[in-house]
Amino acid sequence: MQKIKKRILQFIRILLFFPVIILAEHFWVGVFAKDTPYTDQTFISSETFSKFNSTIEKKWQQGFDIIDIEYGYNVWMAVFAKGTGYKQQAYIHKRDWKTFERSVAEYKKQGFDLINIEYGEGLWVGVFAKGTGYTDVMHDSIRYWQDFRKLIRKRWKEGYALIDVEPARASWVGIFAKNTGYKDQAYDSLDDWEGIGSIVKKRWKDGYRLASIEYGEGRWFCLFAKDAKLKGEAYVRNHELSVFRKTIHERWDKGFDLIDLAQGR
Repeated sequence: MQKIKKRILQFIRILLFFPVIILAEHFWVGVFAKDTPYTDQTFISSETFSKFNSTIEKKWQQGFDIIDIEYGYNVWMAVFAKGTGYKQQAYIHKRDWKTFERSVAEYKKQGFDLINIEYGEGLWVGVFAKGTGYTDVMHDSIRYWQDFRKLIRKRWKEGYALIDVEPARASWVGIFAKNTGYKDQAYDSLDDWEGIGSIVKKRWKDGYRLASIEYGEGRWFCLFAKDAKLKGEAYVRNHELSVFRKTIHERWDKGFDLIDLAQGR
C-alpha cells in the first residue's frame, strides 16, 4: 500500500510540474525597426477577447491604428501606431472560415484592404484598412506547407508581395498584394528557434530587412524584404509577458518602433 501511495504522490508532482515546463518553453517575439513613419505607438494585451475588443475601440478613438494582432498562450495582444497613413480601419472575427471569407469580400467592395489575419480561441480575426496604397490585395489558404511554398513562388512571379502569414487549423494562410514598395522578398523557415539568429544575420548581410516572424504548425517562418523605408532593426524574445512589455518600452526609448508580434516555442 505504501508503495502505491508513493507512486501516486510522484505522479501528482509530475502533473503539477508539467505546466511549468510548458510555460518555460513558450515565449513572445517582437520585431523592431527605426525610421518608420509612425509618430506614436501603444501596446495592449488581454486574456479575454471581449476586453480585447473593447480596448481596440478605445485605441481607435484615440487616433491609433492596428499594426499587428497576435494570439498565444491564452493571451490576445495588439500593437497600434499613429502616422500609418491609413484613412480608416475595421476588423472582423468569425468562427467559420467560409463566413470569414464572405466578410472579407464585403469589406473589399467597400474599399478596405485585408492587411492582417490571426487565429485564436476558435476565431478568425481579420484587420482591414483604407489608404494602404496596395493594389489587388488577395488571400489564399492552403493545406500543406510544401504547397504553400509553391504558392508563394507563384504569387511572386505574378507580381505580388507577401504581406502576412498565418499558420492555423492545419493550414497556411497568406495575404498578397501589389504596389507594396518591396523591391524583393525572401523567407526562411525552421523547426527550431535556435537557428533563427544565423538566418536573420545572413539576410541582413544580403540587404534584406526582417518584415515579420510567425510560428505555427510546428514551424518558424521569417519573412524578409528589400526596400528603402526602414533603417536599423532588432528583434527580441521573452518568456514572460511582463518582461516582454518592459522590453518593448526599452526599445521605444531607444528610438525603435514595434512592427510585428509573434509567439511560439
